[in-house]
Amino acid sequence: MSRHPAQPSPFGALLHRWRGHRGLSQLALAAQAGTTTRHLSFLETGRSRPSQEMVLRVGQALGIPLREQNRLLEAAGLPPVYPEADLDDADLAPFRAAIEQLLTAHLPYPAIVLDERWNVRMANTACAALFGDGLVGCNLAHRYFADPAAAQAMVNWPHVAHAGLDRLRHQLTQYPFDPTLRELVALAEAATAGLPRPPLPASELVACPWFRINGQVVRMIGMAARFDAPTAVILDELRIELLYPQDAAAQRFFRHRDHPPLP
Repeated sequence: MSRHPAQPSPFGALLHRWRGHRGLSQLALAAQAGTTTRHLSFLETGRSRPSQEMVLRVGQALGIPLREQNRLLEAAGLPPVYPEADLDDADLAPFRAAIEQLLTAHLPYPAIVLDERWNVRMANTACAALFGDGLVGCNLAHRYFADPAAAQAMVNWPHVAHAGLDRLRHQLTQYPFDPTLRELVALAEAATAGLPRPPLPASELVACPWFRINGQVVRMIGMAARFDAPTAVILDELRIELLYPQDAAAQRFFRHRDHPPLP
């Protein structure tokens, strides 16, 4: 009587998908995860069930974000270990307060909090001068790549657009199976199709956004802040964009405005 081969488990299929996306052989991943090629093969084919420790070791070796490591655990029939509470959850109140303090301390200059899909989660009041009203709750990538008028308000749009596309593509490598990110990449690719990518001027060390506001060019420098070694999913995914004036004219543009702190 012939024996049927083991069918891949949900975990094995997902692990195989991630390993293929990362371009790692079973031998290479086994070495990084501290296991054997034989055991890894058994996990992928469904002949063995992983422990929680093994799922996390494999997930970390593959560089999988916390949210997706939870999905690996669930596929293995194990409970998730990384809290997925939203930023408004009571347990995250100290972290939200820290973000609010940073946004307020950054006044009179703009600061925005984005999640991994470019949704604007928080913003200080100075952002209205550059982005207009209704910024919180919108998708920043969709606003600029889907709205020609918004893109035209950016003096150096070709530089910023290609830098944004690069960043979206990088995020898609972190979340390769996220349909929303894939749609945003496709949107950005369509918006930049046929748009030449000019070289940065010698004086520009990074692609900095230059805004056209009421006939004035406001040149800004962007910098990002993140939480270090978070274990909560939302804190792993948040990115705080801090914008600074690039010249004296941009400093005057913000210094002469009234920016009340966050409520």
